[in-house]
Amino acid sequence: MASSNLDWQTDDKREHPAPLTLENVHVSYATRRGKVRAVRGVTVDLHAGESLALIGESGSGKSTLGLAIVRLLPETAEVVPGVITYRRDGREIDVLKLKPNEMREFRWSDCAMVFQAALNAFNPVLKVWAQALDTAKAHGWSDKDAVRKRLVELLEFVQLDPKRVID
Repeated sequence: MASSNLDWQTDDKREHPAPLTLENVHVSYATRRGKVRAVRGVTVDLHAGESLALIGESGSGKSTLGLAIVRLLPETAEVVPGVITYRRDGREIDVLKLKPNEMREFRWSDCAMVFQAALNAFNPVLKVWAQALDTAKAHGWSDKDAVRKRLVELLEFVQLDPKRVID
């Protein structure tokens, strides 16, 4: 993979720091043949209201970079050197230093990722409602009505008919 250095600048002066900053992020995988460098030196600021598309050939490190941000890489992966900083409501979080319970909360309340082939993310044998309720319970939700209401909102947001999909 060619070295990446995404360091975009704009002419306008930003009043606030970017909510998401990646600085010199490198990701490598340990293999039987040694380390494979998948991401090399990515630096980018994602400012409020901006969107970022990662485009590249298969195997170029797009998914690896996304998984590094939400810390869902396999144990064979290592993010060194590099800093991933998330800012919101006056908080500044070093994502790579979060403890497991803090990371789980971060993923639940602040950051999300839409995976490739997201339609395959649900188990086709189980009802969507059962899977959503399980997830909500794992994140401390106990009010089934609130979970159902939120699920309906999310399904409508992605233009799926809740009456047809939930049960």
